Amino acid sequence: MRRAVSTLLAICLVGSLAGCGAFQRGPSYESAKEAAISLRHEFEATLPDGASTVSEDEIDIACNGGAVEFNGIVTVSVAEDFDRNAWLDEAAAMYADRAAWRVEKKVAADNSSDATTAVSFFSENGYYMRLGEFATTPEWGPVIVISASGPCVRR
Repeated sequence: MRRAVSTLLAICLVGSLAGCGAFQRGPSYESAKEAAISLRHEFEATLPDGASTVSEDEIDIACNGGAVEFNGIVTVSVAEDFDRNAWLDEAAAMYADRAAWRVEKKVAADNSSDATTAVSFFSENGYYMRLGEFATTPEWGPVIVISASGPCVRR
């Protein structure tokens, strides 16, 4: 009996050290949220002086098995002369060679331009960023929408 218990403990120890999913826990909701917000702040920091957040929203998106995905969205007002397309190209270049990330650039759906209109960033561990959704609003002028999502986690 002792030998069976010792064997079981050894298997559990080896499995947990080897990274087996049954023994691993993903990030907590709060740490996934903090990491997503940190990613978003990284891109916000590249905007020029004078850019200002005009709206911010945080929502949870339901995932399978009762898990949720944090999604934080900010709308940032920028100057009329700020080249949003060039900023997107620079943002994509920041992550082009970053390990564990994949970058997708979007252009006009009607093929009217080859200028970058949005960039999506996908990490191997479930984080997602999207920059784009340009608009010129009557109340804020030109804006950029920046969203960051974490992986699906239990809350």
